Amino acid sequence: MGRGSQKLAYLLIIALGFVLLCMGAYARFVEKVSWLPEMTIAAGVAIAAPGLLSFLYRKYLLDEVKLELQQPAQQFKDEAIRIVSSAMDEVTAPYRTEIALLEASKQAGLVGVYISRAEAIKAFIPCIENEEHEITIIASSLKGLLTECEQEYEYAREVLKRKVKKIKIRFLLTHPLIADLRAKQENRGMQDIGTEIAASLDLLFNVWEVPKDAVKLYLGTPTCFGIKASNAMLLNTYPYMKEAFASPCIIVKKPGYFYEHFQSSHFNAWSSSIAVLAPVSTEALRKNLEPFSKSAQLFMQQAENGGK
Repeated sequence: MGRGSQKLAYLLIIALGFVLLCMGAYARFVEKVSWLPEMTIAAGVAIAAPGLLSFLYRKYLLDEVKLELQQPAQQFKDEAIRIVSSAMDEVTAPYRTEIALLEASKQAGLVGVYISRAEAIKAFIPCIENEEHEITIIASSLKGLLTECEQEYEYAREVLKRKVKKIKIRFLLTHPLIADLRAKQENRGMQDIGTEIAASLDLLFNVWEVPKDAVKLYLGTPTCFGIKASNAMLLNTYPYMKEAFASPCIIVKKPGYFYEHFQSSHFNAWSSSIAVLAPVSTEALRKNLEPFSKSAQLFMQQAENGGK
């Protein structure tokens, strides 16, 4: 009931009480009735007096009484908040650095950190399965993803093979002309990486039946293995002295500045002028592996000799 309705009810009760008082007085002093006036006056007093007292109480005393009653409760609430806040500060103080790291990770869009590519791919498979538009894969030779026998790679291959027939999947590999520049630092033989790249092209075109415009070779040294879906990325940087598949990986999501940065500065390499369509037949490519290797060796010898 609203304050206006309460006020009206009190006024009606008081009015009724006064009406009864007036009727009793009239009956006693005017009509000279013997018993009715006392009953009417008593009923009027019984109705009007409480109504009037209640009205005066609510109008002048209720807010003050409420304040008196609420003040201890408010004091208890304030003290409880202070105690809880103090306790929370004591608990969280040793972890402020970790909390800041979690906040920074959230802004970056970081989802997970993994000790190897196999573990990261296992965690990333749902992103591949749920993708409905396009996937881009950047790799050096793609040997690990296409031929490794670990369970994570085998399952990822099955999913990707199914997806190739449903959505667009693009592959950007290192051009064999550049590949041998990494061979020495990875303790690999010359032409080994180029041979792996040619084998990957054969698998993609002849076994997976990937469209010929979905595979390109990049005329630059690899810097980061990556798989990009619409809302997430797997990133695996290439270290100087070890293969990338054995190195730590991260998975990031969109929104997040990692996703935005690598989309513009890494995965857009697909559209750059030094990304050329891969040949469907690798026969000529394989014949050129030796000349490519010799060119790379000569270049590195000149660099080691200070350009002489």
